[in-house]
Amino acid sequence: MIGILNNEALGLIAIQAVLAKTPRLNIANAYLVAPLLFDKKIRGYLKRKTASILSAQELVTANSNYFVGFNEKFTDSLVVSTNAIAMGIELNLFYLESGELIDLVSASFDKGSSGSKVVDIQGASKNVSLMLSEAPASLYALLRIEV
Repeated sequence: MIGILNNEALGLIAIQAVLAKTPRLNIANAYLVAPLLFDKKIRGYLKRKTASILSAQELVTANSNYFVGFNEKFTDSLVVSTNAIAMGIELNLFYLESGELIDLVSASFDKGSSGSKVVDIQGASKNVSLMLSEAPASLYALLRIEV
């Protein structure tokens, strides 16, 4: 179940952090940002400077224990993800065009004033953006997400 601290504002920050690394993100893949970055184990691994992501397949295969029950995490974060995307569009931080979120305002957070979770999200966002550059169909199949 999604915790009280994993809310729409944090979801918006997570999406912005990923969009700062890759200015275009398929909307289906945008729904994977929250479950990937809200999970402490996955976020902890992805934020490491030594974590080298070659592909989503390699990541999931090498760290399969992190992705057990990912479908439930995805389902739990659907409402938060939808609201975070709607908030970002409403606030003109990004817009939706042809099924892709396109960055309008790059996110910048002062590490001194941000909480440790936001710092971790920013640290993991590069690896998440690499992972989410793959086709949505293959990612959803790989992560065993039932839509």
